Amino acid sequence: MKKKSNDFLVEIHTEELPPKAILKLAEAFCEQIKEELQKAGFLFDDVKFFATPRRLAVLVKSLAASQPDQVIERRGPALSAAFDAQDNPTQACIGFARSCGVSPAALIKIKNHQGEWVGYRQQVVGKSVVELLPEIMERTARALPIPKRMRWGDNDAQFTRPIHSVIMLYGDNVVEGKILGYSAGRVTRGHRFHAPDWFTLMHAAEYESLLREEAYIVADFESRRSDILNATRASVELEFRFNALALVDNELLDEVTGLVEWPNALIGNFDKEFLVLPPEVLISSMQDHQRYFPIMDKHRQLLPHFVMISNIKSHDPKRVIHGNERVLRARLSDAAFFFAIDKKESLEQRIGRLKGIVFQAKLGTLHDKAERISQLAAFIAEKIQVNAVSAAHAGLLAKTDLTTNMVSEFPELQGVMGYYYARNDGLSDDIAIAIKEQYMPRFAGDELPQNPIGQVLALADRIDTLVGAFGIHQIPTGDKDPYGLRRAAIGVIRILVEKNISLDLKQALEFAVSTYSVKLDNHDVISQILNFVQDRMRSWYQEQGVTTDVFASVAALGVTDPLDVHERIKAVQAFKKMSEAETLSIANKRVSNILAKYVDVIDAQSIDQQFFENAAEQELAQQLETKSKVIASLSESGKYDEVLLTLVELRKPVDNFFDQVMVMTEDKPKRENRILLLKKLRALFLQVADIALLQ
Repeated sequence: MKKKSNDFLVEIHTEELPPKAILKLAEAFCEQIKEELQKAGFLFDDVKFFATPRRLAVLVKSLAASQPDQVIERRGPALSAAFDAQDNPTQACIGFARSCGVSPAALIKIKNHQGEWVGYRQQVVGKSVVELLPEIMERTARALPIPKRMRWGDNDAQFTRPIHSVIMLYGDNVVEGKILGYSAGRVTRGHRFHAPDWFTLMHAAEYESLLREEAYIVADFESRRSDILNATRASVELEFRFNALALVDNELLDEVTGLVEWPNALIGNFDKEFLVLPPEVLISSMQDHQRYFPIMDKHRQLLPHFVMISNIKSHDPKRVIHGNERVLRARLSDAAFFFAIDKKESLEQRIGRLKGIVFQAKLGTLHDKAERISQLAAFIAEKIQVNAVSAAHAGLLAKTDLTTNMVSEFPELQGVMGYYYARNDGLSDDIAIAIKEQYMPRFAGDELPQNPIGQVLALADRIDTLVGAFGIHQIPTGDKDPYGLRRAAIGVIRILVEKNISLDLKQALEFAVSTYSVKLDNHDVISQILNFVQDRMRSWYQEQGVTTDVFASVAALGVTDPLDVHERIKAVQAFKKMSEAETLSIANKRVSNILAKYVDVIDAQSIDQQFFENAAEQELAQQLETKSKVIASLSESGKYDEVLLTLVELRKPVDNFFDQVMVMTEDKPKRENRILLLKKLRALFLQVADIALLQ
């Protein structure tokens, strides 16, 4: 008896894949296969991916052997139009039957509460899974998120790396077909050194166990990652008797997992004399350049040791360790030399060197940028009551470490080395820390600058970059953002909001534009940047659970101080939860619509009580007069939650007004008086946000 389901395996065996991309590719491969199978109607239990430096694979557990049968029902012309008075089929009926491939006699009657029609019901037998799998696998392989595809040999196929073989197994049977030009089979290769021969896979379910037990490959990415982490910690605990720990960065751990198939942890050493170097230099040398895990003592001070993950189980581990120690020693020797040479020239002396480094062809040199940052930093510092002289000085020195040998060799240490050289020059802690913190936050979720001068410098650098790039029409499009403007905008928002800094971005942008000695091509640079920042804020708040209507209600006011926007959003969120919010929002919509449609010129200058017809008008006018002064004071103090609480008290007077008063009366003085009353009401609500936009 034929099984109704079986495991399915697909593997693409390649040359070494980019280690930083392996996990993303494997997850995408798995997810796309899952979506394609679901779209095709196939049932299955689970989908699991495997990823090593030389293979991407997906195992689908208990995949149905065929699609479920379907009953397809088509509806044709109405019954009244399908047959004539003699009950003969009309041309419409005959044509519909022909399109279904049957005679009119095979049609059925479909009836529901809407009417009656002729129709056709057909049972469609589901297709076999092995019939559809090759097309699905080809489509998913071509759709993988590969930034740069490559070609090799005479094959027209393109992939992230050259392909060696392809497996497609449904149970113990090969699925006949091709992926990227390679015919599917049941063989794959083992570990490059421990088991370089081809291995034959008899059943899809045996894949993971066969590779681990016979081919020296831990195919499951998460298992291999866990093995590396556990081996790293265990080796340090054993070597140092629990008096030390490994510094394990998650990104590096993922990268190392993408570099090895059969991980083995080994401990190496370097000379103690190198500990005089800044710890960031040592960590960068080990992590970024050699993919080692540094070792620290219990006080988190670096020790002259490291953990390396080898891809082989060596018979002579000391030889492997010695080779890695030699490579690290050479790099640290270079770093020590560069550090000593760099310290002979102060950062002040390096300012002139910035003239020889082009920042952007149309925007001048790094020296030009440094001068602009200096001016803008002083401007921002004065606005937020920080030492403007120190901010300006820090701005001039901010990019000088880019001229050093150390940053040339270790570009990831820009800013960090500036801090150490500033300390070496005897500059103040504020300036030294600011130079280090100017690049923070470097990525989503990264730490923010803690030092006030550092916050100012980080803001000035980003705002200058935004103005320059937008000024020459280098605006991000799609996935392209060569100047990191999205990241810069989010950095500005986070620093201002999370560090509770009030700064009018419009004023800062206007000043930043004035610091450019070159003429910017884009005359709409300020408005475009403000819109760009607002879009970034919308996305940022959505990630934090702020609904689009809440953000839109505040954004409608055109406030250009992000911290002020933040305070308003918090107030509106609290207001929206109140029972009165919906009624007041509806009333605001009504007021907004009335005012938007009223285009006549108003002759009256102010609200006049003599034109009131009833108590509802009188009451609303009196409430508006009383609350205007209170709300103005609260709004000026930024107490937006209290403003909205005060406005909640207007619910009954507003309801009574609309229940008892006809605004668009034929009597012009009374009509104008009521329009002025509504304008005053609308203006009060706009003190915080446009409540009419709340859903």
